[in-house]
Amino acid sequence: MDLREFPPILPLHFFQVELAFSKGGKPKLIEDLSTFLAEDAFSEVSISFLEGGIELYLKIYKPFEKACFPDVAKGDGFELFIDTRGILDAQILHKYCHHFVFLPKEVDGILGAEVTHFKTNDKRELSSKELLKVSTSFSKNGYCLEIFIPDNALYGYDLSESTRFKLAYMVHLGSKSHPNHFPKSSIDYQLKEHPSLWADVIVT
Repeated sequence: MDLREFPPILPLHFFQVELAFSKGGKPKLIEDLSTFLAEDAFSEVSISFLEGGIELYLKIYKPFEKACFPDVAKGDGFELFIDTRGILDAQILHKYCHHFVFLPKEVDGILGAEVTHFKTNDKRELSSKELLKVSTSFSKNGYCLEIFIPDNALYGYDLSESTRFKLAYMVHLGSKSHPNHFPKSSIDYQLKEHPSLWADVIVT
């Protein structure tokens, strides 16, 4: 096979991203990796790990166009991936893995939902969409999302028992732009299916 047929190898592909958070601390801005991923940065994501759940704040620096569900990637939306036990080198989704989607505007009664697709018997019931809290403020040049995921929507989430997590996300703008990713690109990897690719998180 001609080596020119392989996709380009980016420096970030060789590193595992690690994040440190303070329990109950103020929302921490996630590092922008767009330069390493060859992306046009249009978003900022901040996260706080609380005793009662996880808070997220998104700032989008492009105007809202539309929201879609279940195919979130066709519009403006946010996909979040969390492993509440931070199991190292897990190659498939397991019961502690979560795939959430959040929308700036309601579609068919949905602003947020868990859509985790398990492929083995190590699974559980999905969280109810009623547990997820989402609010959006719009401006001429963009919008902000505030999200709260309570602990009863996060299977295995208990900061008194486990302070290791795995984390990844994608921010979509539909046809306007390629997504913003963290920590790896879904263009190169099946990010949603492989928790080993997600960033390591320690909460102290």
